[in-house]
Amino acid sequence: MGMLMIAIAIGFFSSIIIFFIMEEMSLKDADFSDMKCLVTKELSMDECLNKYSTIKYMVMYVGIVFIIGFLVSSQILIPNHFDLGFNMAYVFLPSMIGSLIILIVKWRFQPLIKLISSFMFGAGYMGASAFALAVTHLFMA
Repeated sequence: MGMLMIAIAIGFFSSIIIFFIMEEMSLKDADFSDMKCLVTKELSMDECLNKYSTIKYMVMYVGIVFIIGFLVSSQILIPNHFDLGFNMAYVFLPSMIGSLIILIVKWRFQPLIKLISSFMFGAGYMGASAFALAVTHLFMA
């Protein structure tokens, strides 16, 4: 059980740090008036994606979380013979805790954008770590 908690902590802390770095990199050229335009004005999707590079940084986040998930799965989860319930705890607990922390910490400033940010963290983490677990089990178990 201790190894599972270590795996969950590795997944949570690494993914939340990487997410905040990627989020700040995607918003480094934006100010509050730019972000307000995303909600109040009708902008073309191409203009928004090129200006903020959100998709590029989100793909980088998912790729890094996949690599971490692959390493945690191959070094901790498979060698300790954790079953599906424990593997799903590794997938869902960091996602839920991280999304909640993003909402609580940043809710006062632009709540709609932070709600989207929270969803992107949770969905990106769940998808990448679940896929990493599946690939690892396919090739190693």
